[in-house]
Amino acid sequence: MLCQGTASIASDTTTTSATVTNTTSSSTSATTSSTTSSSTSATTSSTTSSTTSSTTSSTTTTTTALSNPCYNGTYWNVTGVTYAGTGTSGTAWNQLYQPSGVFIDSNGNMYISDSGNFRIMYYLSNAANGTLVAGTGVGGTALSQLAVTGIRYLYVDANQSIYINDAYNNRIVRWARGGSTGVLQAGTGTAGSALTQLSYPYGIWVDSISNIFVAELNNHRVTKWAPGSSTGVVVAGVSGSSGLTTNLLYSPAGLYYDEANQDLYIANNGASTVVKWKAGASNGTIVAGVSGSVGSSTNKLNGPTGITLDQWKNLYVNDRGNNRIQFFCHGSLTGVTIAGNGTGGTLLVGPYDVKLDSQQNVYVPEYGANRVIKFAKL
Repeated sequence: MLCQGTASIASDTTTTSATVTNTTSSSTSATTSSTTSSSTSATTSSTTSSTTSSTTSSTTTTTTALSNPCYNGTYWNVTGVTYAGTGTSGTAWNQLYQPSGVFIDSNGNMYISDSGNFRIMYYLSNAANGTLVAGTGVGGTALSQLAVTGIRYLYVDANQSIYINDAYNNRIVRWARGGSTGVLQAGTGTAGSALTQLSYPYGIWVDSISNIFVAELNNHRVTKWAPGSSTGVVVAGVSGSSGLTTNLLYSPAGLYYDEANQDLYIANNGASTVVKWKAGASNGTIVAGVSGSVGSSTNKLNGPTGITLDQWKNLYVNDRGNNRIQFFCHGSLTGVTIAGNGTGGTLLVGPYDVKLDSQQNVYVPEYGANRVIKFAKL
């Protein structure tokens, strides 16, 4: 086992049906069911069939349970498969160029920040080709464009509006579903430390009431922007001050917001840690890495960027400087490498982000390999 805990179960249900017409004059019905369970997972299937004078129908429902990987000790396939992109840079609908951020919606569809092509691409689940949903493919400063360079993370809300940290344009823009231009949400487009400005926005999160959280790499802070406000409020770090003490951030990158508990998780890139910052707190708590100590051992990180959590609050870290994804059980400071082995060119090449789908599969955009790679849950 990775760590002790109580097993939790979540279910995913798939239903299939088939109908065949015949001329049978009798009526019969039968139902069979079987259930297999253990302390960590359970699978239940049932089949119901019926015959009438005109129709035979059959419906099969299968429920596959998910369990806390820290409890049952199951990991991920260490060999990834290409999920989007071809591995060769290009502008075709099946190609990517320097992908940096990804977002997976509730239906398993993926939004990709195709940074080198100055666009956001949308891939239906398992589709070979993407669709352009933001940007023009030409870099610029107009609200219909994305900056000519820079890493971009993104967030998609329940209305399918796309929030983009347009880093080199020092702004956050929102693209409504089907829109042809963005709307300025935060920043002025000019780098600065005033609370109306941003300086290289990196991580982004939007809560259920449309507050926007922005990690600013160069201002060493996280700001929160209320809907419609042109001024942010510092919620983590001290504006303009970097350092290794618990009240400071050092080039913060990726964000994850646990809204239920009002806990903000921050990839503290310059300090090689991940910190948890509670609402209203003046200090953060290290949940991964050793502050100011770069390394590749199980308790250290090297310039983490993207982060995410699963439903059990286990932490997944894109340990970019080590070209790997580290997995930390909730409450543990010892990580397990679940993707990459620390050597660029073997499995991961310049990873920037990490995301999970509803089945706990792991997705990583490889900036240096022009693709998004998937590591399947075992």
